[in-house]
Amino acid sequence: MGGRLRLLAIILMLAACAAPAQTLARPGLAGSGLNTDPWWKQAVFYRFAASPDGPTDYKSIATRLDALHSLGVDALLVPMPAMPASPAPDPSLDDFDELIHQAAQRGMRVLVTFIAPSATADLAPTARFWLTRGVAGFHLITPPNVTPQDSQSIVQSLRKITNSVVGQRIVLSDFNPGTSLSPLASPASRPSSHIVSASRANRSGDSTDAQLQIDARLSQIALPNAASIRPLLAQSLGAPNLLLDFQPPSPPSGSPDPYPALARAMAAILLTSHSAALIDEGLNLQPVATPSSTTPSAPTLADWYSKLSALHHGNATVRYGSVTPLSFDAQNALVWVIRPASNSSLAPPVVVVCNLSSSPLQLSLTSAIHGLNLRGSYLITLLRSDQAMGAQDLNSVALPPFAVYIGELHR
Repeated sequence: MGGRLRLLAIILMLAACAAPAQTLARPGLAGSGLNTDPWWKQAVFYRFAASPDGPTDYKSIATRLDALHSLGVDALLVPMPAMPASPAPDPSLDDFDELIHQAAQRGMRVLVTFIAPSATADLAPTARFWLTRGVAGFHLITPPNVTPQDSQSIVQSLRKITNSVVGQRIVLSDFNPGTSLSPLASPASRPSSHIVSASRANRSGDSTDAQLQIDARLSQIALPNAASIRPLLAQSLGAPNLLLDFQPPSPPSGSPDPYPALARAMAAILLTSHSAALIDEGLNLQPVATPSSTTPSAPTLADWYSKLSALHHGNATVRYGSVTPLSFDAQNALVWVIRPASNSSLAPPVVVVCNLSSSPLQLSLTSAIHGLNLRGSYLITLLRSDQAMGAQDLNSVALPPFAVYIGELHR
């Protein structure tokens, strides 16, 4: 009996010693012991565009990993290197391998853009070559002018290959709203966010679809306002596992560029309205600077993304909740409520308010919030893009021009 007790004590001691090594630093990530979801479910992706001047400089990307890590990035999308023509050493391939190694040391994954040459091409040799080098998956670009059926066939072919490799390798594809969503429904007929969440959960296990789809419709709005963005946001919630893609388009001729002023609102849409998020290199985010004084100041855009990413990773409601957009188009305000997956005082609803106008904003949210069968009278601040502080009365939420406010609903 004594020997068995000593053996049990040794096993328990070894388990206790091993536990910290198996726990990731960031709470909530798969493998942390707090979350068993696949890693991509709530990941933040950062996409690098192909260089117009020649091959991608993977060594240069590697030098940015610390800055990207400070933005809360979990995975990189980079252009696929050229396939080596011979077994001879290839400096570019060595740089790519080193990028994967350096990213892994920071808990980040690397995916590559995979351009399918044709609808009938055999993707297996190329895909397996990169999978054996450690890539976490592919952003699949299907050939132009192929039918939706052929495009889906290509996705299925690549999924079959990634499914055969250990390590939760994934496929991302480009979203085609014409084949995946019905026309915009009226507010009365649109499914509730709880139904949407159930549909998202059910479909996410489909082994033939891409795990995530990139929806570029935000980038097609030339002069954004609440009336143009809200229906698109509401519709996107009906498709599971979307990554909203935002690359600011050029403004119409003779019109001012609205995006510099709206950059923080667009960031809030990307990082709080959907489970996973995509940040594009075209946003030109600079590394987060360490404040040189204790004087409060409005966060830089990079700092704002960093704070949103921390909220995305760390707040249970934002991470797992269901989203319901509210209509405040007349005030040019974009508002949505994130309801927790389960009712708990530890995870209250979160309200996001974006003032998309150049004038100060004051809103009463009481009626709209109570119409969702939620109770509360004030919002405790989680994050805001201006310098103001303190809670907000639900009946009188005030924001400066182009500001964003995120708060928890309390009674």
